Amino acid sequence: MKIIVGAYASVPSDASWDQEAEHLFYQQLKNNTLIDGLEVPFTGKLHKYDNDWFYNQLDKNWCYVITCIPGTMGELAKDPHFGIASDNEAGRLNALAFYQQANAEIAKLNNHFNKQVVSHIQIHTAPAITPNTSSSVSALVKSLNELQSWDWHGAKLIIEHCDAYIQNQSSEKGFMRIEDELLAIATVNKQANNKLGITINWGRSAIEAQSATGPLHHMQLCINENLLSGLIFSGASSTSALYGAWKDSHMPPVMNDFDQLNNKDSELSEHQIKKCMQLQQSAKLDFVGCKISILPHQQPLASRIQYIQNTLAMIKTAID
Repeated sequence: MKIIVGAYASVPSDASWDQEAEHLFYQQLKNNTLIDGLEVPFTGKLHKYDNDWFYNQLDKNWCYVITCIPGTMGELAKDPHFGIASDNEAGRLNALAFYQQANAEIAKLNNHFNKQVVSHIQIHTAPAITPNTSSSVSALVKSLNELQSWDWHGAKLIIEHCDAYIQNQSSEKGFMRIEDELLAIATVNKQANNKLGITINWGRSAIEAQSATGPLHHMQLCINENLLSGLIFSGASSTSALYGAWKDSHMPPVMNDFDQLNNKDSELSEHQIKKCMQLQQSAKLDFVGCKISILPHQQPLASRIQYIQNTLAMIKTAID
């Protein structure tokens, strides 16, 4: 089981590019012996400013998990019908074209290192369900059948579950229910040459349930179907003024001995990490990791690295 970091959420440059700070950030991550790889966002490219520069910051010995959620949200802002689960055929086909672009980026990253370094690609069951947009298992199955038939250059396709639409509850993503995602995957896997799996993001499942019990419930559903492939720890809060109430803001876990003023309201704790890691023992995960956003934005590089280190230490302790 690999340990990965969604480092892009913690990077010290976002609104404007501080190239030197970001270079130092990746250098320090490469010195961390707990890290086996990174979760990398796809938005049409793999780095907001410069793909080639980004490639040169990476470690040839790391593995890479591509997440398509940032690009998916960007596409949804332009077309609310966009998504591989969309009942709108144009929106569904646009999503397949988007994943063709992601496929090409995987090939480029592998080619940069002259070997396979991308182990997984996380896909998402957009669109958001609203009175005007809908999704279905049949549309998702149709898309998954096509996607699994492509050459993914060695990467495994996995659905990352995001908070589902629940009537009379505000949502962050509002995508498909995990039960429907599991049904679609099971249907496709009966015939697929390349089996699909599912990933749980702790924060997104907690947001859906508005409770720390949500991730455990979703994990158990996936384990029951032998489909749980990965687990990423992002926090969430019911009360935080800084990170928002039940917002998908990648809040860090509670850290009683570090920056407690900013993380004390997190529902994610070392205890919750231990419970999840105990539950997953029968699942044989491909990877586990963390993705945390460091607020306020002016937090220094040292604090960002310390947050990642502390969170990884919690995960490693739970594994051991």
